[in-house]
Amino acid sequence: MFRLGCSVLRRHAGDVFDPARVRRAVGIAAAAVVISVVAMVGLEARLGWTHTGPVRSVVAIALLALGVGLFVLGCVPARRPLDPAATINGRQVRIDWRLAARPATKRYFGWRAVPVDPSDRDAVLADAVLLRRGLTGLIGRAAPLLGALAFAVVGFRSAGFEYWLPVFWVVLYGCSLVGYVADLGRTERARLAARALPEPATTD
Repeated sequence: MFRLGCSVLRRHAGDVFDPARVRRAVGIAAAAVVISVVAMVGLEARLGWTHTGPVRSVVAIALLALGVGLFVLGCVPARRPLDPAATINGRQVRIDWRLAARPATKRYFGWRAVPVDPSDRDAVLADAVLLRRGLTGLIGRAAPLLGALAFAVVGFRSAGFEYWLPVFWVVLYGCSLVGYVADLGRTERARLAARALPEPATTD
């Protein structure tokens, strides 16, 4: 399921993320990297906050700056707006944020493959698209944030700070991210199974 989820993520990332917004987010993140490097180099020159040799200081500052850039990248909005906009009582909502399928279809997106009932075909196809969009957006935001945390942990350790608890959070969030990709694969598995069913006959 993880490999299938990765394939779906590659194919449909462009459906969720706007290339212009992604370029804007990358530009802002790059500016944040430059600013953080200048700030940390200035602090190192005045305070010697890394308490290490020059080589490890350079490594630590580079890693921490990359972590800042990834954090900013994960926080800057880059998703496409829904078109048409989804509204409830005249107010716009983002229905694809809801990562829970309706009760009638939820069992098809679980760990075990469940044959799709022909009466649920259209509901599964509709929910699979929403789940795919929501999971893709979640993964696209969570991945750089996880990278930021990983770079921060390694950077601070390179600077001489012996913190072990953040390593646990990196592993925990990394496992969660792998789980989201696998969920994306299970969503695609259910969608393909529903699509393979014949369309329900229409009555005049």
